[in-house]
Amino acid sequence: MGAGDYRAPLDGVTRYTSWEKVPGDWHTRTQLGRMDPPRKPAPGAVPRGQVLYHGNSYAPLYALDDTVAKRPVSDAQRAALDQARELRRVCRLCGGCDLDEYGDPVPLGRGRVCTRCWVVQGAYREHLEARDAARRLHERMAAGTAVVLAVDAASVRDVADLTRIHRVVMVGRGLHVDVPVAAPGDGAPAAGALAPVEAFAEITRRLQDSPDIWPDGLAIICWADADRVRRRLTNLLREAAPATAPPVWLADSSWYELCAYYVHWFAEPDAAIVGYRPDWRASPTGMHGAAGQRARAAEAALEAIVTDHPGAVSPRAPWVTHPAALADTDTQEAP
Repeated sequence: MGAGDYRAPLDGVTRYTSWEKVPGDWHTRTQLGRMDPPRKPAPGAVPRGQVLYHGNSYAPLYALDDTVAKRPVSDAQRAALDQARELRRVCRLCGGCDLDEYGDPVPLGRGRVCTRCWVVQGAYREHLEARDAARRLHERMAAGTAVVLAVDAASVRDVADLTRIHRVVMVGRGLHVDVPVAAPGDGAPAAGALAPVEAFAEITRRLQDSPDIWPDGLAIICWADADRVRRRLTNLLREAAPATAPPVWLADSSWYELCAYYVHWFAEPDAAIVGYRPDWRASPTGMHGAAGQRARAAEAALEAIVTDHPGAVSPRAPWVTHPAALADTDTQEAP
């Protein structure tokens, strides 16, 4: 029995702990309703007693003389009641049902919305939240307080490989930095590659010389693995010059992963999951190329999220395949 089913004992009336002791003409509301014809307490009637039932709850008892016959239900009223009972099992948005383990429709909760519509509405809210978060980053890009960063690096096999970064690309408002790096232990650096200290100094100089960029307190946007990229850059400098302090753009920036916004905005369902979860493998075209290409692809992805054209999301996005779920105006929001 749930807490909402508990009925406290009444004051000033006789309490019975056994049905055998209850007077024969005293009845509970449930018992009155089952009589033929059904009865109910008369207006102003008060319980004569109460009986213990279902654990520690007490049901009020009414004398038969204090009751009146219920008004009979017409066929039309009964049909309306039956229809209302059936409608409790039908989603008001899509007309679908939730089924029990035997495949039978079950009553829906408040609002009469089925599970599928609830899931679709949740996915759409995540889509809107991701779009709004991306718009805040886009505003910072326009203001010169955010940049997109991508690196070319060796795959991680051991701790030493954490520092094997070969190229750093950074793009922002009026800014395009592309610096090849001669990583420690790199036997064949690219032509024109700079040692780590010089490479970091060049990036810092380009940021400081850019009239459109505020290098202090930057938001640095990576497509993915932002913490790992930051750690690699820090380790690269630490290994090359242990006494050199990291530049302010590396030490004091806020780092963001654009893929976390993109996958919820794009809403490609993960086919391996029953129900819905966005596929974290989804990515825009160009996100698997070299650093320069990935930086441009990340910029384009940010622009797509911000623009939020309906046709740009996955054709299998939940609200695309089940649009009835958004008939509830509470889930709608102007782009």
